[in-house]
Amino acid sequence: MIREAKISDCELILSLADNKNIEGEIRKSLTSYNEAVFIDYENEIPVGFAICSISDEKSLEPIGTLNKITLKQTYKNKGIDKRLLNKCEKWAKDKGCKTFAVTCLAEEKQKREFYNFAGFTETDNIVYFSKKL
Repeated sequence: MIREAKISDCELILSLADNKNIEGEIRKSLTSYNEAVFIDYENEIPVGFAICSISDEKSLEPIGTLNKITLKQTYKNKGIDKRLLNKCEKWAKDKGCKTFAVTCLAEEKQKREFYNFAGFTETDNIVYFSKKL
């Protein structure tokens, strides 16, 4: 069962997160009109969450974006990530989006395979550069 999270679910979502330093990001997502957080349950046990958003560019067609999917390790490879992705896509479509996008690093082979399997088409190979100052 998937349900949309409320601000009162912040601690629950943090308990599922692989990075515990994202409380600000989660709180922002839970209180923004252009973002949503969904929690998936298996037998009433929370097993994962997804964060998605909609671009708020006024001059462009709105685009839905998957920001994050996180699952408990023991629930990976059971189709839960696909269910969460589908829920995010439906949410974006209901908000008027005709396009849904995801990003991942080129070296994240498993994620790239998942997105290809889910029907996404790779559009760009972007390389980011940085240097220490």
